[in-house]
Amino acid sequence: MRDNHLHTHFSYDSDADFQEYLDSFDGEIVTTEHYDVSNPYSQQDDVPDYEAYSAEIAKLNEKYGNRVKKGIEIGYYQPREADIISYLADKDYDLKLLSVHHNGINDYLDEEVADMDKQAIMQEYLDKLEYAIGRVDADVLAHFDYGFRLFEVSVEELKTYEDQLRRIFQKMIDHDLAFELNSKSMYLYHHEHLYLYAIDLVKELGCHKYSIGSDGHKLEHFRLKFDRIQEILEEKGIREEEII
Repeated sequence: MRDNHLHTHFSYDSDADFQEYLDSFDGEIVTTEHYDVSNPYSQQDDVPDYEAYSAEIAKLNEKYGNRVKKGIEIGYYQPREADIISYLADKDYDLKLLSVHHNGINDYLDEEVADMDKQAIMQEYLDKLEYAIGRVDADVLAHFDYGFRLFEVSVEELKTYEDQLRRIFQKMIDHDLAFELNSKSMYLYHHEHLYLYAIDLVKELGCHKYSIGSDGHKLEHFRLKFDRIQEILEEKGIREEEII
């Protein structure tokens, strides 16, 4: 089971090297480097150097037997949609994640967000996520809970948004995106219960495409709790051929 959500020093918030991951795991890896325009956290556009990234992977693949694939995590931001589409147009990736990380003022992981109105932030985020699906070409809907990671949310609270979540997940399926089980959300932000609920929703809607990702920015988080996620996949009846 490949870790489909991983970052290296080509992402603005990571210092990890490819070799760290490759030397700790004998399978294939794909790194999904951050592409975030108008990033309020860094107050700039964070754009991975595609030429340098491709060149480093080519060298690594000579040494490691073509075990490294190219990926990107697309931080969708509606006012910059044209720029995002233009950036992606001439680039080749093996895996593209779709994310919504910010509203132009705050990244949803900024400390001050934790003190804001939970319901208002959740509604704002889900609205942006619903809109983002289908606006750019992608393979995976990443961390559906990113906008409310900082909050303690019960399943009962999340169920108040069930109608919208069903629309989001149906749109995800209609656009052939995989549903991501994000182990950072599940085990570092303690949202496993929300993912168990979401898996039941997407299965009910007919989802047959799943992606497993640690959202790792350093070696310690690579393949985080994948043993537990394997148990969940088996418990939920998700077959190996449904995992990208």
